[in-house]
Amino acid sequence: MRSHHLPKDTLMNPAPDKTADAILRVLGHLDPPEDLYSVSGSRLYDRITENDLTELPEIQAAARKTTGPILELAAGSGRITRALLPLGRPVTAVDSSPEMLEMLRAKVRTVAFNPRQVNVEVLNGDMSRLQFDSGFGCVVLGASSVTLLGREERRQLFRAVRNAMNPGGHFLLTVLNADSHQGTAHYDGEPTVSALGEDAFLITAESRDAVNGSRRVTMIHVRFNEGGTYRSSAYASDVAFVSNALIEEEILGEGLKVLERRPVRIANPNPALKDIELWVCGL
Repeated sequence: MRSHHLPKDTLMNPAPDKTADAILRVLGHLDPPEDLYSVSGSRLYDRITENDLTELPEIQAAARKTTGPILELAAGSGRITRALLPLGRPVTAVDSSPEMLEMLRAKVRTVAFNPRQVNVEVLNGDMSRLQFDSGFGCVVLGASSVTLLGREERRQLFRAVRNAMNPGGHFLLTVLNADSHQGTAHYDGEPTVSALGEDAFLITAESRDAVNGSRRVTMIHVRFNEGGTYRSSAYASDVAFVSNALIEEEILGEGLKVLERRPVRIANPNPALKDIELWVCGL
């Protein structure tokens, strides 16, 4: 197997998030948001998602019906990986963030995370550029991570998945249907605020740019110091805003087909996240 890590598609160019920009100005935060998958952003992302159970029961149940090694794409720091390990099958976890993968490696070595000491191979690479000569009974891409890719990258990904799967294998893909989130050409959603420990909180804002087919998620982390002062850090991620019909068309174009669609229960309801499905795809 060979992996190639190339720069991500640069076609996504969302309009500025006016709501997030206004919040940052009020906080006196002058620097632009960092990449969510930077070193510090990865640590924050791991912290806020580690207990999120969304899609885990659905993915685990579907993976249980397959056999053979599992390939997990966009594995990050292991939120979904942990749900796959009880199946007792070897897992190959791929992500483009070295920081995320370091966290995953550390977790895999612990009994709490990996009680059965399942073999986990961790690979750093761009999931759309990986090449495998079959060998996997199940390929998993969760968290609607397919929207991190541009159109050509998605096609390359689906081609790579087809080549990676054994006959009879399944590709498990979660998708967020853009058709049910359509609004005006540009939309800044209502920000959400949540506690993050005893001395910090997180502001999450999302903007959608239908003209450019993209959306931007901005996370603002505010931590209080002794004496009432505070520090803020901001991170952003741009993802494609893609309809399910287009994704299915691209899947079919690369020799795969959607065998089944299952609704995904959202563990922590969020107006920005609705109508998520798990697709079970095959050859």
